[in-house]
Amino acid sequence: MAKKEKLQEEVKEVEVEEEKEPEVIIEEPLTEEEKSLLKIKELEEEVKKLQNDYLREKADLENVKKRLEKERVTERKYAAMNFAKKLIGPLDNFELALNHDVTDEATKNFVQGFKMIQDQIKKGLEEEGVSEIDALNEEYNPNFHQAIMVEKRDGVEPNIVIEVLQKGYVFKDRVIRPSIVKISE
Repeated sequence: MAKKEKLQEEVKEVEVEEEKEPEVIIEEPLTEEEKSLLKIKELEEEVKKLQNDYLREKADLENVKKRLEKERVTERKYAAMNFAKKLIGPLDNFELALNHDVTDEATKNFVQGFKMIQDQIKKGLEEEGVSEIDALNEEYNPNFHQAIMVEKRDGVEPNIVIEVLQKGYVFKDRVIRPSIVKISE
């Protein structure tokens, strides 16, 4: 029974607590000076927020300017890359045509003229930043070489380029076409 009485007392206490009216805090009206101080505080917070927003937008604008300038520099740097790509094929064909042996004297003069033209094209490409990838007897590098054949050779270390099947070219610091090579096993 003691438990029952205890429970009834607790229920009565909870009911008494619920019956208590909430305390009402009566605020006195603000004076004009207090209203002004509150308004100043609100305005100061708004000014801080606007200054912060302004600084963020200014920083974003600076970042955009820097990014655009970097893109312009990159575009100027690599502007001739597509043109250089297009010239590499005909340059390879020139080389293939000039590698044939010619016995006729008149044809030798034409070949000599074509070699001069080939040299001028190579020189012009080199001046613009195009260079051949040196591959023969170099260690295989997948960034510059494309291995399509592997052959075991005595006296040659593994992963060494033993034959260049097609020349590769680099434009400044970008690979235009990798060298197609045969490497040692």
